[in-house]
Amino acid sequence: MNIQRFVLSITAILCLGLFITIFNPIYAQTTQSLIPEDVVFAQDLHESYDLALQWFSHSLRDKGLFRYTFKPAEKNVYGRKNNAIRQLMASRLLAELSHEDTSLISLHKKNMAFLMKWWYKEKEGKDGETEAYIYYNKKSKLGANAMMLRSYVASPFFEEYRDAAQKIYRGIKACVEEDGGMIPFYHDPGYEYDKDYLLTFYSGEAIVALVEYAQKINSKEVLALAIRSQDYYIQKYVHELEENYYPAYVPWHSISLNLLYKITGEDKYAQAILTLNDKVLELQDTSNFVGRFYNPSTPQYGSPHTSSDGVYTEGLAYAYEVAKLTGNEQRANSYLKAIELSIANLRYVQFTPGECKNFEWPEIAIGGFKSRATGEWIRIDCGQHIMDAYRKLLQLMKNPG
Repeated sequence: MNIQRFVLSITAILCLGLFITIFNPIYAQTTQSLIPEDVVFAQDLHESYDLALQWFSHSLRDKGLFRYTFKPAEKNVYGRKNNAIRQLMASRLLAELSHEDTSLISLHKKNMAFLMKWWYKEKEGKDGETEAYIYYNKKSKLGANAMMLRSYVASPFFEEYRDAAQKIYRGIKACVEEDGGMIPFYHDPGYEYDKDYLLTFYSGEAIVALVEYAQKINSKEVLALAIRSQDYYIQKYVHELEENYYPAYVPWHSISLNLLYKITGEDKYAQAILTLNDKVLELQDTSNFVGRFYNPSTPQYGSPHTSSDGVYTEGLAYAYEVAKLTGNEQRANSYLKAIELSIANLRYVQFTPGECKNFEWPEIAIGGFKSRATGEWIRIDCGQHIMDAYRKLLQLMKNPG
């Protein structure tokens, strides 16, 4: 019996080593920091993140949802709109932060309780297994389901949500077609929509969720689904870039391509992320509102908005990491320069303590980011995207992965 146990123990250790090699071959050989702590923007990054964290900790309202849009200089001036995906992106960030700061756990639980009670739904799928989805405003977006799955994976209480996560995964899987392409709604909204436009957002969001879930539960099946879909979108968004380019898909696919490169070591994922981010650099303003991601010569790519500035910066952080890992110093330097300009812009649109000193509730404004450089409104995804970008950059200053 003792010999059997010994053999089983050795086998388990070997299997674990194989898993680490398969799921993280790049970082098996990489231990150094990828961004030096003394880079030009380091102090601004640390200071801005600390203020943003202060703001975010006050962003959850009593019923369990985040303040979506509000004008902090005026009492109780809230926007009437809401958006499930942007709420759930903040939910994922809160789940992640609650690992690090136990004072946020109660907020995370309150937020998840609201989502599970009011937005989470289940139904029987075509194969007879239960599927789950997020239902908001009479529709279920693929992107919302992806963000819910990411929130489960990020939660310190994943085991409590393991069953729901599996059902949400099945709902996402139901939106993946045989060739790896996706459909944008689990529950169709009943009106006409531009499928290709919506998938410039939802496809990358869904692949990121699939990869993170695959890593969380160590599933080859889930990973294979993510790879099948990613390969489809490499063909469509990278190889056929001139026909299909829309910059909104770059940041989300930058994250998924980064993760898949580190998991598989396949060069096609590294080359794809570099190609896409070379292209997105064309958006960055270097003369008027220096650092923001808006080029007036391409208005078809959307109007200037701080949420865009945040998510493009996040995508560049993931691209920078891959450039460093592949030894492409020229690209790494160009991405780092763009990140430096962006951080200067983001600091400019951030509410400071001095600016908020006369507000009735300064705590809900200090550290938040204006939706536009000349505006007064805060929207939850602006801060969330920027904080995610900052967190990735701070991680690369400490260690890779």
